[in-house]
Formats: sequence, C-alpha cells, structure tokens
Amino acid sequence: MRPARRALLALGLATFAVGAAACREVPVADARTPYERLAGDSAHADSAAFATLPGALAPVLDIRALLDASVLDSLPLGECVDFGERRPLEARRRLQLRLADSTAIVLYAVADKTSGALEHVEFLRRIPGRGQRAFTWDHGNDRTTSLWWSEYPRGISRRAEKGDLPRGGPIPRAVRALGRQLLTLDCPDSASRTRR
Repeated sequence: MRPARRALLALGLATFAVGAAACREVPVADARTPYERLAGDSAHADSAAFATLPGALAPVLDIRALLDASVLDSLPLGECVDFGERRPLEARRRLQLRLADSTAIVLYAVADKTSGALEHVEFLRRIPGRGQRAFTWDHGNDRTTSLWWSEYPRGISRRAEKGDLPRGGPIPRAVRALGRQLLTLDCPDSASRTRR
C-alpha cells in the first residue's frame, strides 16, 4: 500500500476513533420532570418512611396506591386541579378523592417548578364516624403539624387536637412523599376527571 494511502487510512481510523469516543462522553438528556427525578431519587427512603409509620396511622396516611390516573377514574370522585402561580416558578396542585365507603381525602402540594423541591404539603382524611385527620408540612420552618377533629352523631367537632411532630420522623417523610407523588401524577384536565 502506498504511503499516502496508508496515511489517509490511518487518519480516517483516528477520526472515527475520536468521534466514537466523543459520542460515548455526550451525556444523555434526562427527559423526566424535576418532580419525577426527585420522586425517583427518594423512592427508597419514602418506602422506608411508610414501612415505619405507627400502626394506627399507616392505613390513614398511606394512599400511594390511589395516586394513579387509572385508579382515579374508578373512584366516585377523583378531581385533580393545577392552580396558577402565586409566585413566579411555583407549582400548586390539589387532589380530592371520595372512596366508596364515603371516606374523603384531600392532598395539596406546593413546589418549585425548576428544581421540583417541595415547599408545602397538606393531607386531610375524613373517616366516616371517626373524624378527620390532617397533617401539614412546611419547608420554611421544617415543621409538621398534626390535627385531629373528632366526629359525633351531630357532626365533626369544631375544636381540633393539634400538635407538632418531630422532624425527620416517618410521618413528616411520608407526608412529603405523598406531595412528591402528587406532583408526578398525570393531571392534564381536572374537569375530565371529576365525577359526582
């Protein structure tokens, strides 16, 4: 083989090798939303939080199986609403559920649209004949508040039993996990999902 052809062949192979190496080093774009990335990153810790909930609270607070578009369509009431921004780059979403036994659930979350980081989560569940249980987590002071309203034959008590929960415990972590899952839920049109 002539020296000129040999040099051209060597140059072509070197160019191919450099191009192949460059292609391997190009990072693949992550198509997930910031909410999906955070939910995926914290999935293991979130599962651990639900697994360590106090026995009486686990059936009240663990609604992860209900946070699915196909499940929502089968409920007597499943309404998901995206609210407008109160502040720039803020996402606000609320989910209202009514189960077949008349249990009512409301979940509300506020997060940063760019990072997906939660700012506020509220959870409320009314259990027929027993009362209402609520948990509110706020990022500003990293505080989780528990509220309980008793139910009597004439209705829900106006007075709530209220208390703060320890930081880092399973309840605050579970409440945040529900907020993250709510933000990953497909919620394109609340009107199409509302049933009465």
